[in-house]
Amino acid sequence: MTEETLEPVETETDPEERIRELTAENRRLRKRIKQMREAAAASKKVEFSKIIFCGVSIVTILITVFSCWIIYSTMDASALAYLIPAVFAEMASATGFYYTKAKAENKIKLMNANGVQPEADNFNDF
Repeated sequence: MTEETLEPVETETDPEERIRELTAENRRLRKRIKQMREAAAASKKVEFSKIIFCGVSIVTILITVFSCWIIYSTMDASALAYLIPAVFAEMASATGFYYTKAKAENKIKLMNANGVQPEADNFNDF
C-alpha cells in the first residue's frame, strides 16, 4: 500500500480571511431565512370562510349531541322533527358555499399558473 500525500493547494486568499467571509455569508443567509419565515408566518391568515365552516360544523355536532342527550333523558323524540333538519340544512348551506368558493379560488390559481388572465366570464358555469 502506498500512502498518497496531498499537498495543500495554494489559494490567493488567506484561510482566515476565507473563514471570515464564509461566516459573514452564513450570518447574512441566516438573517434572510429568518426574515422569510417571519414573512410567511405573518402572511398565513386563516380564511374567513374556513372559520365559518368550522363554526357551523362545531355547532351542528354540539346540537346533535345535545339533542341525543335530551331525547335519551326525556324519552321524547319530538325535537328531532324540527331541530335536526334545521341544523343540517344550515350545515349543507355552509358546505355548499365553502366548496363553491374553494372551486373558484382553485380555478384562479390554475389560471395564474398557466398564464391565463382570469375574467368574469370564466366563472359563470357551475
